[in-house]
Amino acid sequence: MVANPFDLSGKVAVVTGGGTGLGKGMAAGLAGAGAMVVLAGRRRDVVESAAADIRATGGTAEGVFVDVTRIQGLPAFFDGILDRHGGLDILVNNAGTNRRNPALEYTEQDWDTVVNLNLKAVFFCCQAAARIMKERGGGKIINTASLSSAIASTNQSAYSPSKAGVRMLTMQLALELAPYRINVNAIGPGWFRTPLNDDLFRNEAWARGATALIPWGRTGTPEDLAGAAVFLASRASDYVTGQVIYVDGGMLAGYKVRPIAADET
Repeated sequence: MVANPFDLSGKVAVVTGGGTGLGKGMAAGLAGAGAMVVLAGRRRDVVESAAADIRATGGTAEGVFVDVTRIQGLPAFFDGILDRHGGLDILVNNAGTNRRNPALEYTEQDWDTVVNLNLKAVFFCCQAAARIMKERGGGKIINTASLSSAIASTNQSAYSPSKAGVRMLTMQLALELAPYRINVNAIGPGWFRTPLNDDLFRNEAWARGATALIPWGRTGTPEDLAGAAVFLASRASDYVTGQVIYVDGGMLAGYKVRPIAADET
C-alpha cells in the first residue's frame, strides 16, 4: 500500500474548459493534490487567469488556448504538452455547452453546436490523449457527464442525448483501453451554478424549485467536484473504470420527473 494513494505529485493533467466553473474547481483539486495542471480553453485570458489563481495558492498550472472542436489540431495540442512537460497522465474532458430550446424549435445549428463540443470533441480528445498514455503505460481519463445522462428534462433536446452519449462513450473506451491500463470514468454533476446556467439561477423561484429536488438541501459548488476528480485521477481508483460517479447531493436517488415551473415557490 502506498502512503497516500491520492497523491498526484509528478503527474501532468489537462482540464479542457478549465478556466471557469466546474473545470476550474476540478483543476484546483488536482493541483492541490500535487499535479501539474494545464487549463485549456478557447478564451486565453480566462484560462491564464485561472492558472494564475492556482499558482497563487501554491499549485503548478498553465493556461493554454485550444479549441477542442478543431479536431485536426488535437494531436498537436497534446504533443505540445508532452514536449513541454514530459508527460500526460490525466485528462479531464470538461469543455461543454448547451442550447435550451423546445424540441420543435431546435435548429440544426443548435444541435451541431452542442453535440460537436459535448460528444464529438470528447471522443477525439480521449483518442489523442490515449495514444500518448498507451506509450507511457497507462493513464486516467475523466469525462464530464451530467444528471442529464440518466434523466430527461425539458428544453434539452441535444444536451441530454450528448451527455448520455458521454456516459456510453466512457463505458466503450473503458473496455477498449483497459489492456493499456488507461482508466476511463465520468463525473455526473447535479445542479451547480456555473456561467453555463447562470441565467436559470437568476430566477429565484426557479432556483428554489431546483434546490427543493436535492436531498442535501443545496446546489453544488465547483469545489464539490474536487474530491471525485482527485479520486478518479489517482492510484486509489486503479480498479475503477467505465463508471459514472454522480455528484448531485442525492438528487438522482430521489428524482421525480416533473417540470419546474417558473413561478414555483
